[in-house]
Amino acid sequence: MGLLQKEKNRNAAMARNSFVTRKVEGKLSVLADTFRQSAGAYCTSVEAGKLSRRLVFDGFGYLKNLDLIYNWENRFLSVNYNLQIATNIEVNDRFIETGDCAFEVEFKLKGAKWSCRRWTGTDNTAMKEGYLGRLSNPLIMDRLRELDIVDLEISHRRDQGTFYISMESMIGSATWIFIPPITNLITPRQEECVRFFELFELLGDAVVNNAADNAAADNAAAENEATGSTAADNTAAGNAA
Repeated sequence: MGLLQKEKNRNAAMARNSFVTRKVEGKLSVLADTFRQSAGAYCTSVEAGKLSRRLVFDGFGYLKNLDLIYNWENRFLSVNYNLQIATNIEVNDRFIETGDCAFEVEFKLKGAKWSCRRWTGTDNTAMKEGYLGRLSNPLIMDRLRELDIVDLEISHRRDQGTFYISMESMIGSATWIFIPPITNLITPRQEECVRFFELFELLGDAVVNNAADNAAADNAAAENEATGSTAADNTAAGNAA
């Protein structure tokens, strides 16, 4: 998103088994190990794929696994490997089905702001506004700034049972420079890795716990119905008088 909007690049699986790819795979392993060490006993294993690593967790509230993915972008005399971090958050008994929905952060000069990109299946304005309110929690917005997040989207499909959360960050990204041939990695500090875990936990809590929104909508509907009934009664009484 942001000022210069462009199609998202998701091409990690298309990378060739080249010398450059193998060098970058090494950097990705270093990155995954940094996240693993930062998670401590919560990280039970790391699974390797082409330009991707999946960290498996046990002990977090919502975070079961985390995918670290390098999507590549050719530049003049260099190749950028942009870090995508993604996961699926499972819903629980505090979740009420919303139907298809999607949210994203718009990054502008005045700051970041959440917007609803898709909302189908239920005409519940209170529930949608509740999502935007929880996602705009200062704890979430602070971490977006601290972690140099440049793209963030959340999506859910009806009856899927999960929310897909995907973000991109400058931290953890890598660049292959042809002259001189070298690979640079923006290595995250341990506290930054912890901030990423916190961010996903906060986002998971924000999207799963929507039962209060539904209750608020029911209360609003009841109040509107009661107000309408009272107004009708008053009108009837006035006419009778």
